[in-house]
Amino acid sequence: MKKTLPILTLLLAIVTISACTNNSQSENASSQTESSIVSQPKDNVTQDEIKTNKTNWENGISSLKVVHDKSSISDYASFPTKLANLKKNNDYVISGTVTNLETMTDHNQAPMTKATIMVDNVLSGNGKLKKHEIKVIFNGGITTNDKSKQVFVEKSDTPIPSIGSKIITGITSNRSGDTDKEYAKYLKKNHLGGSDSFAISVPEYNLWIYENNSHKYVLNNPQLIGKKVSYSNEDNAKKLKKLTKQINQNFNN
Repeated sequence: MKKTLPILTLLLAIVTISACTNNSQSENASSQTESSIVSQPKDNVTQDEIKTNKTNWENGISSLKVVHDKSSISDYASFPTKLANLKKNNDYVISGTVTNLETMTDHNQAPMTKATIMVDNVLSGNGKLKKHEIKVIFNGGITTNDKSKQVFVEKSDTPIPSIGSKIITGITSNRSGDTDKEYAKYLKKNHLGGSDSFAISVPEYNLWIYENNSHKYVLNNPQLIGKKVSYSNEDNAKKLKKLTKQINQNFNN
């Protein structure tokens, strides 16, 4: 019995040290996640900067032929239909301003556009992201066609928001270290994949743009609003109309 007690004491000490170490590592990981959201907040982006960026972008695409890509939006099995689900399915829900658009190399032969967004407010998630500039990717943009001529591809269900647009969307982390090697290379090639890199998870159903005329946020999907809704999309349109109403009731003050 005398020999057993020291052994039990030693085992208890090892378990205690191990538990403390695990707790410390967990706290450190959590702290690193919060502190490494983006390096430094930015006080503001001036209207002059936005205007200059908008002019440069529009000058770059004004002479290009626009190719409308009529992609099918009925292929998505699930998407948020309630505000609670929108928050649950994303790391953050934010309101922000599109401050710049930049061309990217094609991904799997599809054109992509890099957007810079100033986070005006964090509506769900870690509030430290507020007043930081983040980068997201939109489908569509400038590419080269079969005749080696530049064209501008516009997705019918996810048009790229114009520079200066006020938006609400859900985002998730899009760091190069959290994805497969090929996509990580693609992100790095386009100067993405860092702590300021995020993805709009389901942009067809997960992005709203403030409309100055109506003073309301509207879904950024022409196929699911107004008279353009087809019979096959009626059910989705009704669900998203309710979610859009929730968005405006809660965040359009």
